Amino acid sequence: MQVNYQQYRTPQFTVLTEDQCRKIHYSSLEVLERTGIQVIDEQARAIYQQAGALVRGDQVYLPASLVEEALRTAPGRITLSGRGERQLFLEENSVYYGLGTDLPQFQDYQSGEYRETLYQDIENVAKVTDYLPGIDYVASLGIASDVNPELADLYHIKAMLEHTTKPLLMTAKDRDNLQGMIDIAAAVRGGYEELRLDPVFLLYTEPITPLKNSPEAHQKLMLAAEYEIPVTYAAGISAGATAPVTFAGTLVMGNAECLGGLVLHQLVNPGAPFMYGIVAGVMDMKTTIAVYGGPEVPLYFCAAGELSRFYGLPSFGQAGNTDAGTVDLQAAIDAAFSILVAAHSGTNLVHDVGYIGNGLVGSLEMLVLCDECIGMTERFMQGIDLSEEALAVELIDEVGPGGNYLSTDHTLKNFKKETWYPRYLNRNSYKEWEKGGQKEVKEKIKAEVRKILKDHQAPALDKAVQKEIDGIIASHEEKYS
Repeated sequence: MQVNYQQYRTPQFTVLTEDQCRKIHYSSLEVLERTGIQVIDEQARAIYQQAGALVRGDQVYLPASLVEEALRTAPGRITLSGRGERQLFLEENSVYYGLGTDLPQFQDYQSGEYRETLYQDIENVAKVTDYLPGIDYVASLGIASDVNPELADLYHIKAMLEHTTKPLLMTAKDRDNLQGMIDIAAAVRGGYEELRLDPVFLLYTEPITPLKNSPEAHQKLMLAAEYEIPVTYAAGISAGATAPVTFAGTLVMGNAECLGGLVLHQLVNPGAPFMYGIVAGVMDMKTTIAVYGGPEVPLYFCAAGELSRFYGLPSFGQAGNTDAGTVDLQAAIDAAFSILVAAHSGTNLVHDVGYIGNGLVGSLEMLVLCDECIGMTERFMQGIDLSEEALAVELIDEVGPGGNYLSTDHTLKNFKKETWYPRYLNRNSYKEWEKGGQKEVKEKIKAEVRKILKDHQAPALDKAVQKEIDGIIASHEEKYS
């Protein structure tokens, strides 16, 4: 009989204890009650006030009871389907990697030069990420500059739905664009009720740090609640600039902003799916750049992961990005470190894979590099199997001293799951590498991007659905004609 035996299936890692999470929670409640949040949208203020919040002008003060009730009604699990069956289960102990949105520039994969993002880039992003096994969901990565800028969101969702079957992360300029995206997603799923059950995308909208909520942000949040489109309300915070320079102060600020959004969201539709998030980083006081690489950003997201589990909510993470101006050694260091830490953090939806240039430039090569890092991380996070077969005591006795395991059935059966095999990293001897042309990882990645764009194509959308999507976009175009 074996008693009191404890086993870790995967490596373990924690940043905050439950008591520390509670301390941040209480501090955030104090901010919401004492300082309050600025709410510019009249409808949102009325909803807060009717529920019992104190409203003075455009300032709203939230009692702790409203926060606690919103936490009670918000579900602890979100599913995302994309064009196919349910693919992502955003719940405790599940981590998925994907892209970010809205970058103004793109690094051309052929010339390496920076230029404005084009619609073709959004299509290429969808094609590449549809192919890459480590990328679980897709986002636009950039903002297409060659379409109507007022309706770029609608063109983005069209491009991605045509070139990937994976779920999407989306942003929307305003309520009207979000309504158009919902209409498009409903066309793909076969109706609005079907969309509620199997959402195609998760919406990212955000407050303005510190403690300000634009009309557009709150209107999108309320519309998402109405249609039960999963949404995160995570501010982009720069510690030392738009929030206290201390880690703890930034967490209190971001937590208060997210909880303030959660309250409105649940007041509109209790039980609608909401994802917890704090998108925090630091300002480099030497360059005034909002840092994307280094150790601080992953540490913030580890803390956000702990807080999300404290609240019992799905969580928003970040990894696979860099301050480097191109895909070089710095980019590889930032990617590998942040992706591994994101897995340890347990944040469910890890975004911004593929960002270079301080989070302003999209790169297809960075996506492929990060996919390799994700594969390595997934193997590490599998941990160590201690089953009887894995312990191999009988096999060790059978082979005995001086034998070898290369020809055993046990090796044949288990070597692929026990050992990770890279696609781009070199494992040949120096001489074999020399014979192969001394190709570096970056060369292999460039070749892979070209091959994917040439050969890979997701299954086509139904022609009737494509026509409906085009009609929805055309109806929105008429508003600006």
